[in-house]
Amino acid sequence: MPKTRGSNTVATGGHSRTSTAAGGFSGGSDGITGEAPTGGNLSFNNTEMVNRMEDRLQEARTIAVSMESRTRGRLEDIQVTFTPENHGHASVLSESGQTYDVDYENGTCTCMHYTMRESGCRHIDAVNLARGQLTEDRAVNNREINNSDIQGIIAARSNMDVAEEAERRNLTNNFEDDNFFYSDNDELFRSELERLTYEDLPYEHENVLNGSQNTFGIELEFVGGDADAIARELYDMGICAYNYRVGYHSQGVQGKWKLESDGSVSSGLGGGELVSPVLKDTPETWQTIEKVCEVAKRHGAQINGDCGGHVHMSMEPLDTARQRWRRMFNTIGSFEECIYRLAGGDLGEMRETYYARPFSDRAASTSTSRFTMETADDVNRLARNASDGLRYYGVNLTNIYDSRRPNTVEFRYFNGSLNPAQIQANIKIANGIMIASEKARTKDLDSEQTSDSMKKRGTILKEASGSNQRSDSQMKKFVDIIFMRKKDKDNILSVYGKNSWR
Repeated sequence: MPKTRGSNTVATGGHSRTSTAAGGFSGGSDGITGEAPTGGNLSFNNTEMVNRMEDRLQEARTIAVSMESRTRGRLEDIQVTFTPENHGHASVLSESGQTYDVDYENGTCTCMHYTMRESGCRHIDAVNLARGQLTEDRAVNNREINNSDIQGIIAARSNMDVAEEAERRNLTNNFEDDNFFYSDNDELFRSELERLTYEDLPYEHENVLNGSQNTFGIELEFVGGDADAIARELYDMGICAYNYRVGYHSQGVQGKWKLESDGSVSSGLGGGELVSPVLKDTPETWQTIEKVCEVAKRHGAQINGDCGGHVHMSMEPLDTARQRWRRMFNTIGSFEECIYRLAGGDLGEMRETYYARPFSDRAASTSTSRFTMETADDVNRLARNASDGLRYYGVNLTNIYDSRRPNTVEFRYFNGSLNPAQIQANIKIANGIMIASEKARTKDLDSEQTSDSMKKRGTILKEASGSNQRSDSQMKKFVDIIFMRKKDKDNILSVYGKNSWR
């Protein structure tokens, strides 16, 4: 859902047009690039060939291409229209009836996927395929290039498709899964919980989110301390955009943190909220979080029951896939009490929940309701209905349909923390819920097989629907669903053991 945003306040998996993830990733491509394989003498970025293609685009033409819909698990026909008056752009009509504008010179698209991730989408791919088809047609009709050139175009385009599919599979299979379930090991669960309760939380720097490509952002509220001194030192370190505490929801700077005032925690010169830019699971991200926390504490920042630690996750894993949204609602509806207990963090119990109100009832009713998920408008409508326009639920969906904010699912449950290990655990929980919503299904898709262990997670979630109990048994199910690695389950069980039910 295209949005014009003026702030990089927090992550979208995507995010705003003015933001890029920490560690960097650039959006789109500059058209068809890459060299033809041996046997052809064409380079797709060869000036002569580009000029020939642009000549062909001087006449209006619509080309149909078939592209895989990963959310619907089938091939769909996409209509790509080039018109002379819209130079450098193509109009893309999807099978759902939604039309997008692709700027193929700059490699951008107005679709929800590109807006959220600022990286290539299937509409850009479709335009590139259509441009290749135009080049082939011109070659055949006007005999301007020889047969080896034509075969080079076809082969290079085929190689591009294969490479993209291989990359997609690599990202999909990048998750480690040790096929361990605490639900099958009651005695081990009890012994491990007793041990982990008294152990410090670990802090990792590499592959923290188990191969996840999701982007995220955090907001760290604190009281006391010298806010300007914190901002100034972080500015000098190149982390903060400003060397002073700025106003609430002030304009952000791409790739930079900011320290802003917040009426619930700021008083005088102290207190505020440290807001990250869009982040990814990179060593740089986790090192920066450590530095931010260390500087804040050294200048007197503290945490009390008024502070929250919000985690924003890109909604890209949910996309417009109806069953993914249902699984997310089912997870919240069935395990919110477990989430509240884990949200206690360093304080040992959940703070007062005015700013993180129970969402389980709304989640449960939404998951069983009938809704259509074909377009960005459908996503907006679902988010608006589920949230009832209120941002102070434990799960805040108002960012999705608010054009001033990035497309994120905000998890507001967590107590504030300046403990990097606790912040990392909170991010793991939020990300785990998003991954399970995407992948914990009980059936294969036509385009993607589901592992037996992931089907088991889908079955556990389905059978737990609506239970929302306060029990060790429920926590076992929760960690089994959202984590594929035992070490991640143990990390969260350590938090569980140190906290109490609300």
